[in-house]
Amino acid sequence: MKRPNLLLLAGLTLLAVVGCQPEPAPDTTPPTIVATDPADGARGVRKNVVLRVHFSEAMDPACTEAAYDSSSVGLRPSEVTLSWDDELTLVITPNDRLAYSNDENDKVYAFTIHETACDLAKNPMTAQKTVRFYVLRKLSGTLLSEAALDGYVFNTGRVETQGHDLGTGDGPHEEYAHAFVSFDLSQLNPDPVEVVSAHLVLTKELVTGNPSQGLGRLIVEHVHFGSSLGTASLELEALPPDPVCAFPDLSRTVFGCWKGVAVQDDVDHWLERDGRSQFRIRFARNSDGNGAQDSIMFYSGDSSSHPPALYLVYYGP
Repeated sequence: MKRPNLLLLAGLTLLAVVGCQPEPAPDTTPPTIVATDPADGARGVRKNVVLRVHFSEAMDPACTEAAYDSSSVGLRPSEVTLSWDDELTLVITPNDRLAYSNDENDKVYAFTIHETACDLAKNPMTAQKTVRFYVLRKLSGTLLSEAALDGYVFNTGRVETQGHDLGTGDGPHEEYAHAFVSFDLSQLNPDPVEVVSAHLVLTKELVTGNPSQGLGRLIVEHVHFGSSLGTASLELEALPPDPVCAFPDLSRTVFGCWKGVAVQDDVDHWLERDGRSQFRIRFARNSDGNGAQDSIMFYSGDSSSHPPALYLVYYGP
């Protein structure tokens, strides 16, 4: 009869101990901003950016969202949507894409989280935080072709990268050649991010025979042959996307092709293409079988006066 009484006594003692435990201390620690995306002072921010503010603890959504402010067009409170990745991360999504700088001058955007932003215990921050970042700028640059890489390749295995000319067309024994030019995009400073336009310009040196009659149109194709020009370059597939650029008339002196889409594709594949933009110049038909030379010669990158040039307008950081 004694054992049940002992159990009852132990239970009552446990309840008394639990009942005497002190309540947890209230949260009086003010929250802080530990990081933002983009970071304060970031450069080269894209127009479709989504902003994130990372706090040190779980936040009260109502007072924190009310603490958001900006006077930058595109980031004003009425121009953004606020949401949460989790209790610690406020997401700020512009309703429309931001605008880039229209020239080489910086264009800055800024937003502020006021000190009224509070955590779940209603503790406000001790100071406001303003974040500034810079979007892409509109820039321009001119690249001359890489003299060591541009040249022409014959189906017989001959490769020419020396001299001030490069040619395409056929010879008297149905041999033929394609011309190639290469541009080093890393010479642009800063590096391009979004290409507005790219104008490839070639200057004619000499026309032999009548290539337009037997070989058809002169075609400029976007390709990638890498860090050396070899016979395999003849069989390269043109890189998509590449709008047709062709010339039925060879009487002009300067041949210009708009290749903005092609250069943007090279920018998007920067690492695997070594930061280069490369092109092949050929006729629609390799040979016409008339037993005569029909060709066109352009000045190469070795020319001091008329090297191939790529005129770029682009957005960069």
